This record gives sequence, C-alpha cells and structure tokens, in this order.
Amino acid sequence: MVESNTLLAGVDIGSTMVRVVLAEAGGSQLDVIGVGSAPSLGVRHGVVVDADRLSSAVRQALGQAKMASGEQVDRATVSISGEHVNALQSQGAVAVEGREGTISSGDRQRAVDAARTVAIPFEHEILHVLPQDFDVDDQHRIQNPVGMSGVRLSSRVHIVTGGVTAVRNLVACVERAGLQVTDLVFSPLAAARACLTEDDLDMGVGLIDLGGGTTDAVCFQEGAVVRTHVVPIGGQQVTGDLAVCLRTSWNHAETLKRQFALSAEDALQVAGVADRTPERVDPADVWEICEARFEELFSLVAQGLDLQERTSPRAGFVLTGGGCQLRQAADVAERVLQTSVRIVTPEPRPGIGDGLAEPEWATAMGLVLSARDGRTTSSNELVTRFDATAGRMRSWLEGFL
Repeated sequence: MVESNTLLAGVDIGSTMVRVVLAEAGGSQLDVIGVGSAPSLGVRHGVVVDADRLSSAVRQALGQAKMASGEQVDRATVSISGEHVNALQSQGAVAVEGREGTISSGDRQRAVDAARTVAIPFEHEILHVLPQDFDVDDQHRIQNPVGMSGVRLSSRVHIVTGGVTAVRNLVACVERAGLQVTDLVFSPLAAARACLTEDDLDMGVGLIDLGGGTTDAVCFQEGAVVRTHVVPIGGQQVTGDLAVCLRTSWNHAETLKRQFALSAEDALQVAGVADRTPERVDPADVWEICEARFEELFSLVAQGLDLQERTSPRAGFVLTGGGCQLRQAADVAERVLQTSVRIVTPEPRPGIGDGLAEPEWATAMGLVLSARDGRTTSSNELVTRFDATAGRMRSWLEGFL
C-alpha cells in the first residue's frame, strides 16, 4: 500500500478521449480530488499517430484535473492498448531453495521469473507477467505455494507484450505533457480493477472494454488472467457506419449516436451535408446499422479469445467503456457470445468521485486504484529505453493468488 496522503494520477489514453483522475490515498482509503478530459485527436486504434496533438490533449486534461484539485502532480500511471498488444502463455520451474524445503516468497518469485524467460519478437517488450497457478512436485493448480514444502516449484503465467515503438511513442507523449510515467497498465486490467469483485474473479468472468478505437477483452479463471485480446474496432467504427449509411458528416453521426443512446423518441433527425435537407430517421434503422457492427465486433472477440463451451467464463461477460452508451450492445454480446452479459461501472468514490461511476471512466479509475495498491516493480528495461524511473505492475491479481 502507498503511504498516507499520497497523490496519485491515472491517465487513460483512449482513441477518442484522454481522461485524467487525481486521487489522494491514505491506507485503503481513496478520495478523488480532481478529474479532467479532452478529445484524443492524436491516437488511432490505440496507437499514437500525432504526438503533438496527443501531448496537447494530455496537457489539457491534466490541467483540468489540477485546477479542480488545486494540487500539482508530476507522475502518473498510464493505460496502454492497441493492435500491437499481444499475449502468450508460458511456464517455468526452479528448485526450491527455502530452508528444509519450505517454499518462500523468493522461490515463488524465481519461478515466475523463470516463466517470463521466453522468446518474444524483438520488436516487442513485456508489459505484464500475470501468474496463473503453481505446481509443487506432483501437486497441481496451487494458487499460493508459499509456506508449502517441496523440491520443485513450477509456475504458469500469462504474458502481455507491447510493441516497443508504440510504447516508446506513448511514454514520450505523456512526458512531453509534463508527467513521468511510473507504470503502464493494459487497459482492460485497469478497468477490471475498478469494476470487478473478488467473487467475479474467483468464479471466472470475462470483461470487454468497449473503447472508441479498440475493444479490449480479458478473461479470468479462479482469480487469474487466462486470456487477453485486442480487437481494432470500437465506437468510432459505429459512428463511421452511421455517417456512410445515412449520408451525413462524422460529427453529425456521432451526435446522432448519442441521441439514439439517450432518446426514446419515435424519430431522430439527420443533418444533411452538401446542401441536402435534414431528414428524419427511424431509431430502428439507426440500430440496424449499429447492430451489424457490434455483431462483427463481438464475433472477433469470441474468435480472439478462442471461446469454446468449456473455456467460456463461467460467470459470463461484463461490458464497460464508452461504447456502453448504447445499452443494446449488451443484448448483441449476449446473443453472439452465447452467455450472460451485463454492464458494469466503477464503484463510486468519496470526494468528487460520485460522477465517475460511469463505464467510460472505468480504466482511469482502475489506474489510480492500481497505483494505490502499489504492486509495482522496477524495470531496468524501461529506464534504459525511456530514461525514466518507471516500473511494471507485477499485477494486482497477485493479491488473489
């Protein structure tokens, strides 16, 4: 845990919005003292495409949060996503060195480190090493081997990697905005930290974070991450479909999408372009366009997670993220994934955090919660590449192992 009266910052860099949350932590207490947001104009599908515009967006959102809190902050935990994020499974084994064959926390860590010694593409680097379970000699699927006796300790881990260039550009943009990056957290892991309970994790649930340019998914089983996947489709593609099919501009299509999400009217108005007269459109026609894209999206999620009847999360899936503004998306997900689906939001927090109990703030809230948990470890690799004192989240999930 962090020390009392510690200021924490979470910067969620999405493809449509940059969101910043500032919080004050003391023990297990977390008070939100400032928030800010700005359009994310320099990111496409989770990858930086315009460094100047992204740095400006981070600076703008951070400025709002600082003004609201009256505090200054110079470091932050930052989200990361995009097509460049990949995952793989790995195993490792070590001889137990503990006294009289008793497994120590050091043995446990050596087993995890052995599992991370795996060949990954040169252009990728490890973001997270997430322990799943352990074997002690011939005893299998042990959650926490510390204190047990044995000769050989094996571990299974889920490794999340990111493209070196994409990571470097993201960190550089945040640093240009005046923040030192202390941790990079894969977006759905942060969202899960804010929205899921211990019961959800233990039962086995899948979380789908519907963003603007990407949809990120993570599956849990007995408290551990077993699968992750990124689909380069999000709310922006739904907006684009509306713009093309209804022959209107992107901005008008986005407005129409939000009106459809919030309105119960019998008809919606579509603004015309190129001197065309505005038209009325049936909400059913709007939803038909959206539904087709959501069906494709959730089919790609199922394919990427390699979902089968025996591997599908026992407790079903939950949806979060800005794409949840279209509540009907949960119905499509339930039909395509063939399991129960519900929408989840972050737990309300003291201070000014009550207004953050919305799906679009899940990742930002999860970032400050991860920072509060303090489960980080130094990374010489990151220091070497970015000349910054930074770490990697060893995983808040270790608390459940």
